[in-house]
Amino acid sequence: MKVSRNLQSAFAAIFILWLVFFVDLFLPIDLRIYGIIPRHTDGLPGILVAPFLHGNIQHLAANTGALFILLAVSLTYSREQTFKALLVIALLGGVLVWLVGRSGTVHIGASGIIFGLIGYLMFLGLFRRNWKALMISVIISIFYGGALYSLLIYVPGVSWSGHFFGFISGVVAAWWVK
Repeated sequence: MKVSRNLQSAFAAIFILWLVFFVDLFLPIDLRIYGIIPRHTDGLPGILVAPFLHGNIQHLAANTGALFILLAVSLTYSREQTFKALLVIALLGGVLVWLVGRSGTVHIGASGIIFGLIGYLMFLGLFRRNWKALMISVIISIFYGGALYSLLIYVPGVSWSGHFFGFISGVVAAWWVK
Protein backbone atom coordinates (compact mmCIF):
# COMPACT_ATOMS: atom_id res chain seq x y z
CA MET A 1 0.00 0.00 0.00
CA LYS A 2 2.83 2.40 0.88
CA VAL A 3 4.59 1.74 -2.44
CA SER A 4 1.47 2.43 -4.46
CA ARG A 5 0.95 5.73 -2.59
CA ASN A 6 4.49 6.78 -3.46
CA LEU A 7 4.04 5.82 -7.11
CA GLN A 8 0.73 7.70 -7.17
CA SER A 9 2.48 10.79 -5.83
CA ALA A 10 5.23 10.51 -8.45
CA PHE A 11 2.60 10.03 -11.20
CA ALA A 12 0.65 13.03 -9.86
CA ALA A 13 3.74 15.24 -10.11
CA ILE A 14 4.34 14.14 -13.69
CA PHE A 15 0.65 14.61 -14.52
CA ILE A 16 0.81 18.20 -13.24
CA LEU A 17 3.82 18.96 -15.46
CA TRP A 18 2.04 17.59 -18.53
CA LEU A 19 -1.21 19.35 -17.59
CA VAL A 20 0.56 22.70 -17.28
CA PHE A 21 2.25 22.13 -20.64
CA PHE A 22 -1.01 21.38 -22.46
CA VAL A 23 -2.97 24.14 -20.71
CA ASP A 24 -0.21 26.56 -21.77
CA LEU A 25 -0.81 25.60 -25.41
CA PHE A 26 -4.36 26.97 -25.22
CA LEU A 27 -3.77 30.12 -23.20
CA PRO A 28 -3.54 33.51 -24.90
CA ILE A 29 -0.16 34.11 -23.23
CA ASP A 30 2.94 31.94 -23.15
CA LEU A 31 3.53 30.87 -19.54
CA ARG A 32 7.21 30.29 -20.26
CA ILE A 33 7.81 34.02 -19.78
CA TYR A 34 7.25 33.38 -16.07
CA GLY A 35 10.46 31.40 -15.67
CA ILE A 36 13.41 32.57 -13.61
CA ILE A 37 14.86 35.75 -15.08
CA PRO A 38 18.18 36.35 -13.31
CA ARG A 39 18.40 39.56 -11.29
CA HIS A 40 15.06 40.94 -12.51
CA THR A 41 12.18 41.35 -10.09
CA ASP A 42 9.88 40.06 -12.88
CA GLY A 43 11.79 36.77 -12.64
CA LEU A 44 11.23 36.19 -8.92
CA PRO A 45 7.92 34.28 -9.35
CA GLY A 46 9.86 31.93 -11.62
CA ILE A 47 11.60 30.52 -8.56
CA LEU A 48 8.33 28.77 -7.74
CA VAL A 49 6.83 28.18 -11.19
CA ALA A 50 9.83 27.49 -13.46
CA PRO A 51 9.96 23.73 -12.68
CA PHE A 52 6.44 23.37 -14.09
CA LEU A 53 7.20 25.15 -17.38
CA HIS A 54 8.89 23.50 -20.37
CA GLY A 55 10.06 24.83 -23.71
CA ASN A 56 8.53 22.11 -25.86
CA ILE A 57 7.25 18.57 -25.70
CA GLN A 58 10.76 17.13 -26.19
CA HIS A 59 11.99 19.13 -23.19
CA LEU A 60 9.11 17.85 -21.05
CA ALA A 61 9.51 14.26 -22.27
CA ALA A 62 13.24 14.36 -21.50
CA ASN A 63 12.49 15.37 -17.89
CA THR A 64 9.56 13.01 -17.31
CA GLY A 65 11.31 9.64 -16.89
CA ALA A 66 14.15 10.77 -14.65
CA LEU A 67 11.87 12.88 -12.49
CA PHE A 68 9.42 10.02 -12.02
CA ILE A 69 12.12 7.52 -11.04
CA LEU A 70 13.95 9.90 -8.70
CA LEU A 71 10.71 11.00 -7.03
CA ALA A 72 9.57 7.40 -6.57
CA VAL A 73 12.89 6.40 -5.00
CA SER A 74 13.00 9.46 -2.74
CA LEU A 75 9.36 9.07 -1.64
CA THR A 76 10.00 5.41 -0.87
CA TYR A 77 12.83 6.42 1.45
CA SER A 78 10.74 9.07 3.27
CA ARG A 79 7.72 11.04 2.10
CA GLU A 80 8.18 13.74 4.74
CA GLN A 81 11.88 14.22 4.03
CA THR A 82 11.26 14.21 0.26
CA PHE A 83 8.77 17.07 0.52
CA LYS A 84 11.19 19.05 2.70
CA ALA A 85 14.06 18.30 0.31
CA LEU A 86 11.98 19.39 -2.70
CA LEU A 87 11.22 22.66 -0.96
CA VAL A 88 14.92 23.28 -0.27
CA ILE A 89 15.88 22.28 -3.83
CA ALA A 90 13.24 24.47 -5.48
CA LEU A 91 13.76 27.53 -3.31
CA LEU A 92 17.53 27.47 -2.80
CA GLY A 93 18.26 26.33 -6.36
CA GLY A 94 15.84 28.88 -7.80
CA VAL A 95 17.24 31.74 -5.71
CA LEU A 96 20.80 30.84 -6.72
CA VAL A 97 19.83 30.76 -10.41
CA TRP A 98 18.10 34.13 -9.96
CA LEU A 99 21.19 35.57 -8.25
CA VAL A 100 23.93 34.28 -10.56
CA GLY A 101 22.27 32.87 -13.69
CA ARG A 102 23.27 34.24 -17.08
CA SER A 103 21.72 37.64 -17.82
CA GLY A 104 19.20 37.93 -20.61
CA THR A 105 17.91 34.37 -20.17
CA VAL A 106 14.73 32.76 -18.89
CA HIS A 107 15.26 29.52 -16.98
CA ILE A 108 12.46 26.93 -17.13
CA GLY A 109 12.02 23.20 -16.66
CA ALA A 110 12.18 20.50 -14.03
CA SER A 111 15.87 19.77 -14.67
CA GLY A 112 16.94 21.73 -11.60
CA ILE A 113 14.64 19.56 -9.49
CA ILE A 114 15.99 16.43 -11.20
CA PHE A 115 19.60 17.40 -10.50
CA GLY A 116 18.56 18.39 -6.99
CA LEU A 117 17.08 14.95 -6.39
CA ILE A 118 20.23 13.36 -7.79
CA GLY A 119 22.35 15.38 -5.34
CA TYR A 120 19.95 14.68 -2.49
CA LEU A 121 19.84 10.93 -3.08
CA MET A 122 23.57 10.61 -3.81
CA PHE A 123 24.49 12.26 -0.51
CA LEU A 124 21.64 10.84 1.58
CA GLY A 125 23.71 7.85 2.71
CA LEU A 126 26.67 10.01 3.68
CA PHE A 127 24.59 12.24 5.94
CA ARG A 128 22.06 9.67 7.28
CA ARG A 129 24.53 6.86 7.88
CA ASN A 130 22.04 4.03 7.66
CA TRP A 131 22.04 1.06 5.31
CA LYS A 132 18.88 1.94 3.40
CA ALA A 133 20.11 5.48 2.67
CA LEU A 134 23.57 4.18 1.77
CA MET A 135 22.13 1.65 -0.70
CA ILE A 136 20.00 4.35 -2.31
CA SER A 137 23.06 6.60 -2.61
CA VAL A 138 25.12 3.87 -4.25
CA ILE A 139 22.35 2.91 -6.70
CA ILE A 140 21.62 6.54 -7.66
CA SER A 141 25.36 7.21 -8.07
CA ILE A 142 25.65 4.23 -10.41
CA PHE A 143 22.61 5.08 -12.53
CA TYR A 144 22.70 8.89 -12.46
CA GLY A 145 26.31 9.75 -11.64
CA GLY A 146 27.05 10.10 -15.35
CA ALA A 147 24.58 13.00 -15.52
CA LEU A 148 27.04 15.02 -13.44
CA TYR A 149 29.38 15.21 -16.44
CA SER A 150 26.86 17.58 -17.99
CA LEU A 151 27.74 20.03 -15.21
CA LEU A 152 31.19 20.36 -16.78
CA ILE A 153 30.01 21.46 -20.23
CA TYR A 154 27.99 24.39 -21.49
CA VAL A 155 25.25 23.59 -23.99
CA PRO A 156 23.46 26.57 -25.60
CA GLY A 157 19.78 26.69 -24.65
CA VAL A 158 20.26 24.48 -21.58
CA SER A 159 20.25 26.03 -18.11
CA TRP A 160 23.65 24.95 -16.84
CA SER A 161 23.12 27.09 -13.75
CA GLY A 162 19.74 25.42 -13.12
CA HIS A 163 21.37 21.99 -13.23
CA PHE A 164 24.39 23.04 -11.16
CA PHE A 165 22.48 24.91 -8.45
CA GLY A 166 19.82 22.22 -8.40
CA PHE A 167 22.52 19.64 -7.64
CA ILE A 168 24.15 21.83 -4.98
CA SER A 169 20.74 22.47 -3.41
CA GLY A 170 20.09 18.74 -3.35
CA VAL A 171 23.34 18.13 -1.48
CA VAL A 172 22.38 20.88 0.98
CA ALA A 173 18.94 19.29 1.36
CA ALA A 174 20.51 15.88 2.12
CA TRP A 175 22.57 17.51 4.86
CA TRP A 176 19.83 19.77 6.24
CA VAL A 177 16.68 17.61 6.03
CA LYS A 178 17.17 15.15 8.88
